[in-house]
Amino acid sequence: MSNAFNASAEYWLDAEKLEKLSETASADELMNVLSEYQGELLPGLHDEWVVLEREHLNSLFEHHMARLMSLLQDEKRWLDILNWGERWIKLGQKPEPAYRALMTAHAAKGDMSKVAATYERCVKSLREFEIEPSEQTRRLYERLKTGKETLETRPITTVKEKRNESPKTNLPIPLTSFIGREKEIEEIIRLLSKNRLVTLMGSGGVGKTRLAIQSSNKIVSKFKHGVWWIDLVGLSDQALVPQAVAKVVDVREIPNHSLVETLIEQLHSKEILLVLDNCEHLIVACAQLADRLLSGCQKLRILTTSREALDILGEMAWPVPSLSLPDAQEAIAIRSLNKYEGVRLFIERAKVIQPDFHLSEQNSKSIVQICRRLSGMPLAIELAAARVKIMSADEIAQRLDDRFSLLISGSRTALPRHQTLRAAIDWSYELLTDSERILFRRLAVFAGGFTLIAAEAVCGFEELQRNDVLDLLGRLVDRSLVFAEVASSNGASHYRLLEKIRRYAQAKLNESYAVKARDHHLEFYVELAEEAEEQLELVNQGSWLDLLEVEIDNLRAAIDWAVASAQIIFALRLVGALRRFWVIRNHDAEGLERIKAILDCHDALQPTSARLKAMNTYFFMLWPHGKLNETHSLIEDAIELGAKLSDRRQEAFALLWAGVSATEQGDYPRASLNLEQSRKKWGDYGRNADLAISLVFLGEIAMFEGDATRAESFFEAAIVPFREVKDYPFVGMVVRRLGQLAVKKGQLHEAITLIRESLVYNWEVHDYRGIGACLAAFAAISMVQKETDRAARLFGVVNAFLESTHIPLLPFDQYEYEHNVSQLRAQLDQVMFDRAWSTGRAMPWEQAVESVLKEA
Repeated sequence: MSNAFNASAEYWLDAEKLEKLSETASADELMNVLSEYQGELLPGLHDEWVVLEREHLNSLFEHHMARLMSLLQDEKRWLDILNWGERWIKLGQKPEPAYRALMTAHAAKGDMSKVAATYERCVKSLREFEIEPSEQTRRLYERLKTGKETLETRPITTVKEKRNESPKTNLPIPLTSFIGREKEIEEIIRLLSKNRLVTLMGSGGVGKTRLAIQSSNKIVSKFKHGVWWIDLVGLSDQALVPQAVAKVVDVREIPNHSLVETLIEQLHSKEILLVLDNCEHLIVACAQLADRLLSGCQKLRILTTSREALDILGEMAWPVPSLSLPDAQEAIAIRSLNKYEGVRLFIERAKVIQPDFHLSEQNSKSIVQICRRLSGMPLAIELAAARVKIMSADEIAQRLDDRFSLLISGSRTALPRHQTLRAAIDWSYELLTDSERILFRRLAVFAGGFTLIAAEAVCGFEELQRNDVLDLLGRLVDRSLVFAEVASSNGASHYRLLEKIRRYAQAKLNESYAVKARDHHLEFYVELAEEAEEQLELVNQGSWLDLLEVEIDNLRAAIDWAVASAQIIFALRLVGALRRFWVIRNHDAEGLERIKAILDCHDALQPTSARLKAMNTYFFMLWPHGKLNETHSLIEDAIELGAKLSDRRQEAFALLWAGVSATEQGDYPRASLNLEQSRKKWGDYGRNADLAISLVFLGEIAMFEGDATRAESFFEAAIVPFREVKDYPFVGMVVRRLGQLAVKKGQLHEAITLIRESLVYNWEVHDYRGIGACLAAFAAISMVQKETDRAARLFGVVNAFLESTHIPLLPFDQYEYEHNVSQLRAQLDQVMFDRAWSTGRAMPWEQAVESVLKEA
């Protein structure tokens, strides 16, 4: 008798739709699927497989309901919240997110009595389980009750609170369920409690990454400062390992200072777990970094995954076992097979491909044979399960048996793990059509993943057309050779090959078309960077910055290939286009190093527009650090090259940096001359936003010279084109200059309004330099108001802020900050100043931002 579900029957199952629900689904899409959820799976049945599947589906439902509540609140759909919040609660759950959403909706509709009633329901419901509402729920209720929660505007002043509420982790969310391994997870947690460095060892495909994710998720609450995931798959340069770690833990580079030492300084007292995934190809750098960090940070622990141990003192290397399997000599009843992890994994992954697939008397022996043949290796089992759409379990078992017969002689049950996985990939590869193989090979050129658009552009040439790629990519996903990931912030789906599979594809690619594929990859990312360059000066700059961050490994790979293949013009174009991304996202050190190395290449010395643009990018990146005066001769070369090439825009940029360099040296007449020349060039060129940059620096010179009227006219003229294109970093900067000017003129009400506006803009685009400068400007306002104690506190906040972020203020803001601090020191008694300064240094800078915004 078959236990399969009959899809043609009048009954239906909601589980499949819930399983396939996308992480990027809209609120309406979520409601459409979640409306079919009827509660727990097969209530009353307590078989092991039912319990496991029930828990899995319930977890999915809870996750998507929480997403729905969040989306509905963002869209201010209060009636939908009232409906869906109550639905969630009626299903017998105790969901705090539902109660919080209901309270918010009632408050938005002005019914505060229902806010209180909903909170009481929440308290009563949770106490049935002997637990109290979370701090997040209690705080929301207090804010709503006292009217402090603003529902119609974006809550600028609650960022610190949000950070405290959000999980202190960036652990990836796997798109497939996790099977078994409870004992292994317990053992890993035990090892981490007794050892500061644990390495999960094993060949590719044995499940090291998933074990690390599951184990780390279990212990997030044990680490006060978080559990942080560092994915090293797309990284090829050993020197970039410290940068990868620093980026994740939000540690900023300090010019002329070792990044490793900076990491140690920032992490030395923090209770934190770092998880370094896929260390084997960077083993030396990972070992050196782990050794240094553990030596300098007493409370730090590190979990790594690697095919080999780091081999440093104090490491606990733990071999990851395969999934549990039935004994080869033991006859197992079909009802007992689900307790074996390998069998459960095969069945679950097969169901994703073929929803009506199930374990039966007819296929059980073949499934066990498949799992044994693949030595219980998760990736190999998933690859085999992906074939159930076109083959029966018996056929899959037979094909695998034939494959291994060809690979070895002697015992079939003694395969080394690496040979097992290689055989599984070989087998999957040979079952592909010719077109699928071509795409699979070409996808190996991507580092760290890719979008569909990228795959079409890079892989669609000669015998493979662009419009073939979508269908072929879908087939590779179905066969578990390519994995679909959660969509990126710009809404584009992202795909990647596991590193073991990518290396296999790379080896196949090297047999043919390798150079052409890499050239297409280079061309695509040059075009992407140049498209992004324009967008980074417009209103959607935030999403484009996020996109470049996602693609950073591909951008690095493209630059490396351009240099290695002597395509220097492409290399110059790439680095020339990334100036704002590198500066805003704190990749200054890497960007400066790459640009300098490329500019010094012999082939790059040719007088081209690409070289000129790269030179100006180099100057742009030096400007925030106040180091342009060190490149005077190179700036002169750029001006000469711009004139020779008749490239008015880039010549104007070079003249601009000559003016800024002269300003750094205090030579204001020469600076003004260069900036006026730059202004005239841009006037001829007709780009108002560029011309406005010259006006800003001319205004700063006028302020240095004490000419407030002239400075104001420059700034007022500069703000208009920046506002037109919504270039918020520069809008924030110019508004701040007008505010600083108003302080000097004693127009305090206007100054407060302007500095507040600048702070809001800086906050919106995460411009930390601007945030620090605005706090310093508010301190200057307090000085004029004779509130010297408050001024000293705010300056103390800025001092600690600059130390913690390692981001220098822009040169003019730095001058203002140092000048005002010096004046305040002279006005205040040293003891009073030190006391207020220390109080400020101890204040979280987010709290200071909230305070000045509230008072302003």
